[in-house]
Parts: sequence; structure tokens; C-alpha cells
Amino acid sequence: MGLVLTVVVFSSLVKLGLWQKQRGNEKVVLEQSLALRTEQPPVALSSLDLPLAQHGDHNYQRWIAVPVSAHLIPEPVLFFLDNQTFDGKVGYLVMQLMREAEKANQRYLVELGFVAGGLDRQTVPSVSTLLEPVMFSGRLYKKMDSPLGSELYTERFDIESIQQYRIQNLNTAQISELVGAELSAWVVQPTDTLTAYPHPWKPVSMNSAKHFGYSFQWFTMAAVFAFVVLIAFWRSCFQPKKSLLPKKKLASKYETHTTSDE
Repeated sequence: MGLVLTVVVFSSLVKLGLWQKQRGNEKVVLEQSLALRTEQPPVALSSLDLPLAQHGDHNYQRWIAVPVSAHLIPEPVLFFLDNQTFDGKVGYLVMQLMREAEKANQRYLVELGFVAGGLDRQTVPSVSTLLEPVMFSGRLYKKMDSPLGSELYTERFDIESIQQYRIQNLNTAQISELVGAELSAWVVQPTDTLTAYPHPWKPVSMNSAKHFGYSFQWFTMAAVFAFVVLIAFWRSCFQPKKSLLPKKKLASKYETHTTSDE
């Protein structure tokens, strides 16, 4: 039983190290791709065949950080993505629903930027919305699904003629159902002066260096565990034999003493 448990623990540590190493290699490829895309000229957003939000299979690396130029018509619908941080502040990442002029039913989420949150959870911060058709440059991104869940959990805070929703996850499929229109799975983040709000850019949650660091830690733990097991095995096999040596010497002295007395 002990041997089986030892093998399971050691193999698990090695597998975790290999998994983190693989993730690090994947992130290296992605980081190189991102660096190349920053140097590319923007392409028209309307010319891209982006997957829709309700289609489950999305190629993350194909579209992330692709530079685009867009001509969109804003709609009075805002989404406040909750629990976001920027420069040590906690708040919201605000996105506005927009549509293409050529495709009446095609919608996009355009990031207006980060807005700090207040203490009162009964309201959302006041945000300057876009009202007229806009032309701007930007880049594409999407949020990866959280292991804790990706439910939208909407709360509505309408003000005047603007629909405002506080959401806990950027689930574009559920947003598409909510607005009743075809929504792109990819959000457009402006890279020019479309809005005055800051635009945090974090295309990957963890860079390759951190993955390689975690991989080294797991391999180190596996090596330490193997060393400890070997020491314990050596002691269990050889230490008892050494402890018997003094008893044998004492026995031989006793026999010698007894013989001399006789």
C-alpha cells in the first residue's frame, strides 16, 4: 500500500510539472503571435468572419489581439463586468452594445473602459456613452471561461433610456440571448482616443515565465519527495542491522567472561 501511494504521489508531481511546462510552451507561441500582431495594420472588422457567441468552438489564438478598424452604430445598452481591478482600484469594465450599419442584426461589444466602483452596490457608476456612429481602431479579445463558472448573473439598472446590466462573467452566448441578436464572441477594445476611460490590456491570464516557474517548483517537489523516500527506504533496510552489532559484541564478551570463570 505504501509503495502504491508513493508511486501515485511522485507521478502526480511529475505530471503537474510536465503540464505546466506544456502550458508555458503554449504561452510562448501565443506571446510571439501577440508581438507580431501589434505590428500589423488594422483590417476592417466587417471583413472578418468572426465566430458568433452562440457557437461553442472558438479558436482563441486565431483572433486574439488582431488589430481592426471599425465603423459601428452605438445602441443604448451597457454591460458592467464586475470585480475588475486597475491601478489598485476595484471597479467595472464597461462595454457598450453596437451594430454594423451593413448587417442590421450583427452586434459587437465595444469596451468603453475601466470605471472605479463605489461603495453603494445598489447602483452602478455613471458612464459617458457613445451616441453617434463612430469610426475607430481597436483590437479583439475575449475572456477565458472561469473554472468557478461562467454564468452571467445579470442585475439591471436602467437609467432614462439606457439599459444597464451588471454581470459577473463575460458570457457572450448568454448576452446574445439577452439582447436577442447575433453577437460576436469577440469584444472590440479601442486603441485610439474613442473614450477617455483606461483600457486594461491583459490578453493572457498568466505569462509563460510563470508557467515555467510553477513547472520548476513541481519538479523540485518531485525530486525532494523521491529523495526523502529513498532515505526512508535506506534506513528501513540497513539501520536495523547496525543496531544489532552492539548486542553481538556484548554477547561475545559475556561468553568470554563465562568461559574464563569456568
